[in-house]
Amino acid sequence: MLRGIADFAMQGRWQAGVAAALLSAIAMMLPPLNYLASGVIALTTLRMGPGEGAKVVTATLVVFMLLAWLLLGQLWVAGLILLTSWLPVFLATLALGYTRSLATALLASSGLGIVTVLLLHLLVPDLTGWWRGMIEPFMASLSEQPGWQLGQDETAQMTDNLAAMMTGLIAAGVSFNAVIGLLIGRAWQSQLFEPGAFGSEFRELQLGRPAAIVTAVLMGLTLTPLSDSLTLLADCLPVMLVAFGIQGLAIVHAIVKLREKSKAWLVTMYVLLVLMLPQMVMMLATLGVLDQWFNFRKRSQVE
Repeated sequence: MLRGIADFAMQGRWQAGVAAALLSAIAMMLPPLNYLASGVIALTTLRMGPGEGAKVVTATLVVFMLLAWLLLGQLWVAGLILLTSWLPVFLATLALGYTRSLATALLASSGLGIVTVLLLHLLVPDLTGWWRGMIEPFMASLSEQPGWQLGQDETAQMTDNLAAMMTGLIAAGVSFNAVIGLLIGRAWQSQLFEPGAFGSEFRELQLGRPAAIVTAVLMGLTLTPLSDSLTLLADCLPVMLVAFGIQGLAIVHAIVKLREKSKAWLVTMYVLLVLMLPQMVMMLATLGVLDQWFNFRKRSQVE
């Protein structure tokens, strides 16, 4: 099925636009399909060049606007997905195409997430209050459900915690979509035209010490009272955790390959990611940061 999507998208810009738009529309009910839509844009941009990639994004927008008008009667949804999904993955793919560096492309995706943080802080003076106003009606409705077990004070505390985290989570979501779409597109390109190339690139991923230092500083900041006053910096941490979480995944894949371990190790890791996402992301990101100094892959090879 996935190979079929890639083959169909490579037939032309309108075929790619239809594929990406349909996947994005279905993603409103099955969100993970949005990553495949981003993968279509990444694949066509990598293979056909930036000019044709931009036309695919335009075709996707046109087709999706038609679907949004017919199904929802709302055209603004297309603009929202353009800004948070299709455009970020297109820009990240340009970084990969021009630099031929997967690491640079991932850091560019992080840059897009940080830009999202900056824009939100510039446009909304009281971000926490803004998010709280959006979350409170949902939490009030949720607290009225029969199975809800938290009291009024606990519900209010949860609302405040979510409001404080939302900016970073939204920015991380933009970055994550760009990263996953980019990786899917590159994997498709490798499968169709360079078998085996993506696996080697991914296992060798190295984001570099400067980005690792920034991430380590942001991690340390969140453990101090300063994080309450330096919210802009704190909101950048989830974005960097996405990048170094991917770095951690690359390290685990590489070690499993080098040591010829069973793929059950990888399956276990991904199951744990689903079951304990926050904890696993933090663990993988920490592994990715430390790898910039300890080079775990080289140590596994030597031993």
